[in-house]
Amino acid sequence: MSGARPGTRRRLGEVRSEKLSELIARQVLHDIGDQQLPPGAQLPAESAMCERFNVGKASVREAMRILEINGLISIRTGSGGGPVVGSTDGRGYGSMSTLHFQSLGATLRDLLNARVTLEPTLAAQAAARPGPEAGAALRGFLGSSLQAGSGTEHSDFHAVLCAAGGNPILALTARALRDIWAVRMEAVMLPEDRREGVGLDRRRITEAVENHDAGEAERLMREHLESYRDYCEQNCQQVLGDVVEWW
Repeated sequence: MSGARPGTRRRLGEVRSEKLSELIARQVLHDIGDQQLPPGAQLPAESAMCERFNVGKASVREAMRILEINGLISIRTGSGGGPVVGSTDGRGYGSMSTLHFQSLGATLRDLLNARVTLEPTLAAQAAARPGPEAGAALRGFLGSSLQAGSGTEHSDFHAVLCAAGGNPILALTARALRDIWAVRMEAVMLPEDRREGVGLDRRRITEAVENHDAGEAERLMREHLESYRDYCEQNCQQVLGDVVEWW
């Protein structure tokens, strides 16, 4: 793992007010980005990090704990174990976010309303992007989901659509909200008579993205989520008032 580039990053020893563990964690993140390490890639062993940063085991372990809590790495146990690059799938960011949501007293209804606000914007952005990639990604998901026969609202369609918007910050935020929702509301299954409508909504949204019709994609996604919100209000109103808890 390479060192920091002069003039672009804070080096160990440059900011004495910051804990060594935080500086180590930041540098490890820079290394992951610089080397474009994929999820699951092995990171240097604890002993190698201690030697590289000229610090004790406690500082390295605390740095790894910071990254692990935030879902950016995971620690494998056993022979050949150690730190590996985590997956930026929204769950780690979502788990961290729930700490703040709980402290604010934000409810599951607030969370769902945030999804209704954010995801239509991402649908519009996906449709506005030039080229066929966004539409092809959604179309590919539709084909695989039809074979799987999934009937849950929480599905990868939303994740694919969020990523297709092209803004990684908005996409990660939207995916985190979706994952937080799924942890608590995973058991909220749509009845059979509504699943066909959900499939039709997804096909229409996909067609709007393929046709680069941003206004239509936004409208359809909003109506899709508002319909689901109405269903939740009718069938699990009390649960929607619960405060989002850390998980």
